[in-house]
Parts: sequence; structure tokens; C-alpha cells
Amino acid sequence: MAKNRFNPKPLSELAPKWSDKLSNYVEKAQNINSLQGPLEQALGPILSKKCRVANYSDGTLFIEAASATLATRLGYLKMEILSAFRQSGLHDCGQIKITSNPEAQQRLQQPTQNTVSAKRRDGLSQATASQLSQLAENAPPGLKEKLLKLASHNRDKKS
Repeated sequence: MAKNRFNPKPLSELAPKWSDKLSNYVEKAQNINSLQGPLEQALGPILSKKCRVANYSDGTLFIEAASATLATRLGYLKMEILSAFRQSGLHDCGQIKITSNPEAQQRLQQPTQNTVSAKRRDGLSQATASQLSQLAENAPPGLKEKLLKLASHNRDKKS
């Protein structure tokens, strides 16, 4: 029987040195992700959606907050957070470092439909269409044609 060259090969066969590093990386990411639960218990559902556990190393817990204001607020709650993590089984946690990172909020959010692009698909409002038409009255012929064409994308117009 001929060997199928299109069968996927295991990563350990393709890159044996990378396989161990990648599995260690995945394991560490899963461990950090599991620490998000105690953080949510300590902060509650509202604050925990605006921050995340970034790392845990040598008894130090690193938390990223979505804004500097939130980082300051979390600084006041360090002892409560530390207590919650120790109660959840992380007994060697001795220090919490909080940093501000606006991208932390984006990493936690689920992808949602962009409302601006939804409005663009709907077309122009009646007021915008009339303003474009008024502007086209005094425009040069080439620009006038383009402005009127743009004004015709009125979403309130019944076709």
C-alpha cells in the first residue's frame, strides 16, 4: 500500500525541539487561565471583566487592568485578592503586581459585531442625504455628480 503524503504528521516528528516548548507553553497558558476564576471570586463579575491574570511566577501574581484608574482601584484591593487566591489553593502567592494595559480588555471581550459597520451598511440618514444634495448645488460638475450619487444612498428612502 502506498504511503499517503497528505496525512498530517505529529508535531513531535516535524519539530522535536519545538514540541516540548509548545506543550510547556500551552500548559502554562492553561494554568494562567485557570487563575482567572479566583480573581473573579475576589473582585466580582463587573471588575473581573476589566482585568486579567497575566502571569504567575515565583509567588508573584501579575494582573493587567484595562485602565490606570482600575489598576489604582485594584491596588486598594490587593489584600482581598491575595486572600482569595490563598483560599483557592495558591498558598505560596505572596505578592501581587498590578499593571495598566488597555489591551487586556480586548483580550477578555468576545468578538462582537461592530456597530459602526452595521450603520454603514444601512445607508445614510435623511439629514445627511439632504445636506449632501445642498452641497452638490454649488459644486463643480464632476463633484456634483458624485455628491448626488452618494446622497442617493439614503437608508430612509423607500424603494
